[in-house]
Amino acid sequence: MSFQGAYINKLNGGLRNGSETDRVICLICGMTLVGDLAYNTKYELLDINTVEDLGITTSSDSTNGELVYYHLSEMFRLSPETKFWLIPVNKTTTVAQLVEDDALIAAIRSIDDVNVLGIGGLSTMVAASLADAVLLQGLVDELAVEHLRIDGIIVEGVGAAVATGEGGYPDLRSITAPNISYVGGQDPAIAALNAAFAKRAGLGTVLGSVGVRKVHEDLGSVDIEEKPRSRRGEENYSLSNETLGRWLSAALSDGTAFKSLTKAEQKNLSAKGWIYVGSFADYPGFYLSGCPTAVDKSSDYAYFNFNCIWNKAARIIRRVLIPRVRSKVPTDPATGQIKSTWISGCEESVKNALQPMVSAGNIDESEIYINPVQVVNEDSPLRVKGKLVVGMVVHEFDVDLGLTNKL
Repeated sequence: MSFQGAYINKLNGGLRNGSETDRVICLICGMTLVGDLAYNTKYELLDINTVEDLGITTSSDSTNGELVYYHLSEMFRLSPETKFWLIPVNKTTTVAQLVEDDALIAAIRSIDDVNVLGIGGLSTMVAASLADAVLLQGLVDELAVEHLRIDGIIVEGVGAAVATGEGGYPDLRSITAPNISYVGGQDPAIAALNAAFAKRAGLGTVLGSVGVRKVHEDLGSVDIEEKPRSRRGEENYSLSNETLGRWLSAALSDGTAFKSLTKAEQKNLSAKGWIYVGSFADYPGFYLSGCPTAVDKSSDYAYFNFNCIWNKAARIIRRVLIPRVRSKVPTDPATGQIKSTWISGCEESVKNALQPMVSAGNIDESEIYINPVQVVNEDSPLRVKGKLVVGMVVHEFDVDLGLTNKL
């Protein structure tokens, strides 16, 4: 025996175990290759300077009639502290070809913890096809089998795809593609720069709005919970920037001005599950309309942020349970049931792992339950039931206000 008492071992990595992987966002963009870029190859983007170093600039956008630099600049403008990824693809590629492209899928898989994809810049997007959304959902489902969980695919809804006016936009709520969202809003100032931009949508604006928010936040929130350093102290997180001339007005991607839409037309667009950009009367700035997905509104996963919450919890639970795989499950000799002490320990370990989601405001509480009356073997997995309590999102206020001469 000695008088050392206790050994303290220096560990590394604890500062990297926060929420940095909550958002790993990749833009898959149809584009003309510039510099040393190659199709179906991933590129890590740390800031807008990294983008320009690749040869992607406002000049290349203008020359090629593309909005690659614009999308990426919007992503970094709205979420400057986020690392993004880019995968260039041939802009003549169809969605059907994308989902079958082994090289592209391999590039997606190679991005550690990727969970949000944006797809835009394709010249083949001549129809806001509901069939395309179903194909993209198939890709999400295929990757999920490999435990690569994609929270959502945000798709550029090209205005040429639809009849003029909100009435021509297809009903995304009529299909079952709960991880797919379409952007149908554009910045008129950008659309006016080049005839090739006239029918394009603000995909980069939405991806930047994803990057800056916590997983539980609605993309249409007027304010956000944690602003970048450059905008702390502001009372909202508007898309508008007067200095850069961004989002000083808004339109649908077919050119229909937001200001021309009636209240009923706005509600119709929202009911059809489209993301667009608008403003509030008597309040400054422009904002996203929300984060609907292409599934019936009654679904638990009818909004992008609920998918993000579920996937984050699923990843955490998987990481907690894997170390217990092929380990002994003790039984109570008196009853033949799984020992209560083992069950409580397993339940507690999962709840503890989910606690950071409660602290971060992603969920309000969790419940984990394991039925002790189970037979567990190679053919019968141990059944675990979990529930996540999520908060509600206020979309409108209804205020009763009157005058009186006495309170």
